[in-house]
Amino acid sequence: MQRLAYVRYLYREGIEESRRPTPLRSRAITSFHDAVENFIGLVAQQLGVELKKNTEFLGYWEAVKPFELPKKEQMRRLNDVRVALKHNGTFPSEHQIEQAREALADFFTTVTPKVFDVDFDAVDMVDLLTQPETARLVREAQTHADVGDYPMAMAGLVLAFDALLDHYATGDRPTDGESPFRFGARLYRSDVVQIPGAGNTQINPKLKKLGRFAMDAQDALRVISLGIDYPSLARFRVMSPPVYGYANGSQRFVDLPSVRALSADDYDWARHFIIESGLQASRADEIRGMQERAHALNWNPKTPFGERSWTGPVEPTAHEEVSLFEDETLDQ
Repeated sequence: MQRLAYVRYLYREGIEESRRPTPLRSRAITSFHDAVENFIGLVAQQLGVELKKNTEFLGYWEAVKPFELPKKEQMRRLNDVRVALKHNGTFPSEHQIEQAREALADFFTTVTPKVFDVDFDAVDMVDLLTQPETARLVREAQTHADVGDYPMAMAGLVLAFDALLDHYATGDRPTDGESPFRFGARLYRSDVVQIPGAGNTQINPKLKKLGRFAMDAQDALRVISLGIDYPSLARFRVMSPPVYGYANGSQRFVDLPSVRALSADDYDWARHFIIESGLQASRADEIRGMQERAHALNWNPKTPFGERSWTGPVEPTAHEEVSLFEDETLDQ
């Protein structure tokens, strides 16, 4: 399922690339082609067919027989467009990219249930996420999208993204030292410096501006440090409703007309953004793991920690070996 989810991710990535301006959208052809190759390799494995390393792209259709792979001619066109782009620098037209997208959609939805006994649309890319809380919230958001409540589904994705940042800023297990993805304690709008006045509590306007900048800067640093695409985040923030937590534990958003106007396409893009962000951020898993292992080694030692002082370079010993290239006596 994870490999099928990866195929769907590549296909979805191609769709996103196809929406970019020319010539950047040409990258969609490469993603579509990679998705097909990964998919056919998985089909062959499922069918017990061994593919030779030198098998050409169109040779897959013969290699997996007696199973009949469809869309050979459409895939031939996809391959021709990819070759023209890669070797000749010929950019595909918008029509060619759309043709490839439609061919892949039909190809995947036809073959997947026959070989894997599951619908391609049922393959959930959330299975690729390594952040448990984010994955849980994305799945819960999908339950609202399934009944057409896209405002509530988008609110769930907002919480999922916040959980993604918190996963690397604080984590769910003790570590040695502060996370390098934390950038200080979490700032909230309530963290406003107030100045006691004559009977009234006033807020210094300059301090208020500085506090707002600090909150925005902290979010930006956390996002950029994890390799998440910031312009995509800006789009996500604009289209999704802000969700606020309250003292009683509830989490609410304002049901504005713009929120009620959210569509299935809006939700689909936002869900893909959350998953892609989680995959990008997973590169930091190793760093968090290193901190957790260090904590496990250093916690409650049997003997107190000692200290060592830097001594400079190690002095050569009396029996230091001499390189053959440095021994002048060998040249005589």
